[in-house]
Amino acid sequence: MLENGELVVDAVSHCFNHADDNHLHPHAQRWDDETYELGEQLMPEEYVFPEEIFYRNHQPEELERLLFLESQIDYSVYHSLPLDDYFKDGYVSREKGFELRDRNPNRIGMIVDINPLEDDAVEQVEYYAKKKDVDGIKLYPSRYQNGRDLSLQLNEDTVRPVLEKAADMDIGTVGIHKFIPFATAPTKYFRIDDVEEAALAFPELNFEVIHAGFSFLEETVFAMASHDNVYANIENTAHMACSRPKKFARSLGEMLYWAGPERIVFSSGATALHPQPPIDAIWDFEMPEDLRAGEDYPEVTQEDKQKILGKNKLRLMGKDPEQVKKDIKGDKWNQKIQTLKEQGEYPAPPWSTYEEPTEDASKERVKFV
Repeated sequence: MLENGELVVDAVSHCFNHADDNHLHPHAQRWDDETYELGEQLMPEEYVFPEEIFYRNHQPEELERLLFLESQIDYSVYHSLPLDDYFKDGYVSREKGFELRDRNPNRIGMIVDINPLEDDAVEQVEYYAKKKDVDGIKLYPSRYQNGRDLSLQLNEDTVRPVLEKAADMDIGTVGIHKFIPFATAPTKYFRIDDVEEAALAFPELNFEVIHAGFSFLEETVFAMASHDNVYANIENTAHMACSRPKKFARSLGEMLYWAGPERIVFSSGATALHPQPPIDAIWDFEMPEDLRAGEDYPEVTQEDKQKILGKNKLRLMGKDPEQVKKDIKGDKWNQKIQTLKEQGEYPAPPWSTYEEPTEDASKERVKFV
């Protein structure tokens, strides 16, 4: 929670499994190492993972402490990932997400991955909507199957039935991963064109462009300007406020200029990244004067920051901020936070709440240039 009492809502958290025995594909190691290196590039040095903590099978109880004790996050939406062509458990398993939500029903939402190529993909959407009360579904733009990369754009025949079922089941949010491609996936699958087509075809669905602003910025902001059901989820982009503030300023400035502040949602990306640095950086952020003058970007107000850091995502989920505050007041995390505040140690130091690593957790990384 911010010092002024406003909620911080994290639109994406993950519980990754970076353990060696989770690898299926030769490029799985590359995914792990590129994810680690991304953290090295985006975070302040004191927040970069110790390798023995990163390269492990992260657990729900570790993620919850990271979110609620080491950062000001009050509510987080867990995203599972469908990368079971690279990793045995998909990289971020559904099971961990539901366990995390069961442990923290007033603080955790759930967006579940769907692979449209699976024969029962449509039935899965109905099951997770009816039986698991998920807050949305997550799609990836490509798959690696039978030795080749396959496109899974939102405008393809294999994906449309999944979107139709999501609309029928009143699932409010479809998250679509749009980022710099990892490993060898073709760049073309990660562009934004298909989001516009889906947004036009399914006006009843809201589409969160995950990692918006990190790449394909111009296409993203024009999609937001044209379609009021397209949202910018700034996972990873938010961390550029710490490490590449000028690029962050341009990304945020373009979004604000073309679409305003109401459809930008903050994400931490934990456990891949530490959640606290971008919260501090966004709260302290001021649009550089040269960009305001030269690009006509607007000033970023305190109200804009409160919307981005929490209000927008709660509105998208249909949640009343005051009710969320009531639901979490006095819970176990609130009590632990009060204790830390009394000790002058809130948020807790980075990675201090993690379990001690085992002796075999650390390993030598493979560098890819």
